[in-house]
Amino acid sequence: MDNWSRTTDEMIYSMLTESTGTNMLDSGGDSDRHWQRNQVKSFEDFNNEPCLVLLDQDTDYPYYEKSTFHHLANSLIYLKKENQELIEWVEADKYNRSDNPEGRCLSSLDDICKYMSNQSHHLTGELGLETRVINTYNSESSLTQTLQFITLGDTYDSDIIALSIHNGADVRGGYTDYKIFKICEDMFYMWYEEYDEDNHYDLIANI
Repeated sequence: MDNWSRTTDEMIYSMLTESTGTNMLDSGGDSDRHWQRNQVKSFEDFNNEPCLVLLDQDTDYPYYEKSTFHHLANSLIYLKKENQELIEWVEADKYNRSDNPEGRCLSSLDDICKYMSNQSHHLTGELGLETRVINTYNSESSLTQTLQFITLGDTYDSDIIALSIHNGADVRGGYTDYKIFKICEDMFYMWYEEYDEDNHYDLIANI
């Protein structure tokens, strides 16, 4: 199935299972990178996993772990046409280690930032929106995996992002190719769930 025909949930599954390679210097060992652990899980495994799990419940510091799959599936819409345009832009000057080392790459933060900046009006209808890079590792997050994404302008200036998922071991590397999505801002930015004993069962019931 190609990118054009995939649904949002299928694309999220594809990203979560995308190999981002190995490095002898990282901490992933033989099989402990996110993509390696995810590749043994089926789409149904992800779809059936709980949205939220309470860990260390018997300690003084219980905390939630939130399914990255469900978080994204509940807050994103995969934009097929916009992603095809991104792929065509990359293919027009594609990176090749020997023949075109300065070429474009779908996993390059710099390249995708440049694309998002150049396509700001086309994607959002607004002129002059600057790109911002947000990595959930740099804030409180309950997600099972780190997200890195490029947005345009301030939080509510645009509902279009280019998203990459950290599928490696060490957070400094091992990010997937970028894909373009439309987000529901109020749901997408809620990647942290603070534990509150009084509201715990109400929270679980409403997920």
